[in-house]
Amino acid sequence: MLMSKLLITGGGACNLTHECDAKTAAGMYHGRKSFVSPCLYSFTPSDIREYFLSLGVRTTVREDGKVFPASMDSRTVASALTSRIKNVHPGEAVTDIERNDGYFTVTTEKGTYRAANVAVATGGASYPATGSDGSFFAILKKLGHTIVPLRPALSALRTDLDTSSLQGITVENVTLSHGKRKYSGSVLFTARGISGPMVMDLSHDITPGDVITLSFSDISAADIKSCNGKKEAVNAVHELTLLPKALLQVLIKQKDKRIAELTKKDLQEITSAITSLKLTVRPDDLKYATVTSGGVDTSEINRETFESRIVKGLYIIGECTDVDGKCGGFNLTYAFAGAHAVYRSLSK
Repeated sequence: MLMSKLLITGGGACNLTHECDAKTAAGMYHGRKSFVSPCLYSFTPSDIREYFLSLGVRTTVREDGKVFPASMDSRTVASALTSRIKNVHPGEAVTDIERNDGYFTVTTEKGTYRAANVAVATGGASYPATGSDGSFFAILKKLGHTIVPLRPALSALRTDLDTSSLQGITVENVTLSHGKRKYSGSVLFTARGISGPMVMDLSHDITPGDVITLSFSDISAADIKSCNGKKEAVNAVHELTLLPKALLQVLIKQKDKRIAELTKKDLQEITSAITSLKLTVRPDDLKYATVTSGGVDTSEINRETFESRIVKGLYIIGECTDVDGKCGGFNLTYAFAGAHAVYRSLSK
């Protein structure tokens, strides 16, 4: 389906950009600031909003700065983008691209096409059901490009803690530590682990086997011991922290014990589970990731025009390149800005 991946972004609401300026946006791409800056300064987040307004799409800004169509419906954005397009061949997979005598021959499942220029915007390898299954990288590699290994980005994390009973539970004001870095935000529990914006941003830097630490509260053993001795541990900790009982049932091994029955070791284990829970993690499978990290090496792409430095007339944008952004609409911002750079280059 045409624009099927865009339709599912932002939970179907389409977080199409962020209200920040170009300088701030450029710092949201994991060390790719130098590469992304030219396109973001030429087509800023503000320019993106103005462009969509010119197409009849009004936008709204949430408190966190994320920009959505006022309709909160991604179909509004997809319809606006496709309304002026002519000569489209959706559902026609490209199987090969060759360049001979200054022209490209594009072979699809249904025929061949000849073109002076080709722009590749086939996405990465996440959500393969939408069509971005990563197969196109083989064609780009055949054309001479270096493909940085693909891995999940903006991904949930799988954990060694059984979270199957916690699916859908969100805990606010959690502190997450990974190495020397600390993050604060909400954590969403899934059937396979944890997710949420904070976790998804971190996933870019996670290697399978990494250990993270979660702190849900600063509760102490003395706080617990001061509770009514007849109360069960889970109920007492729930009253002290307001953490979901379902989560406490998983974290507290002594859940059936009453406060008066807790040993010093029990109290230490409970406080550790609440204040410094250590989890061994890995990114979720690539097919479940929101974005793909890796792709065409950016050193092989002109950052001003997005034209390949390997094959003249070939342009590569968006998730096909080894660029991925943080949560907040930055991946679509980069995709739109890159497309605008190609438009400007071809218009000349």
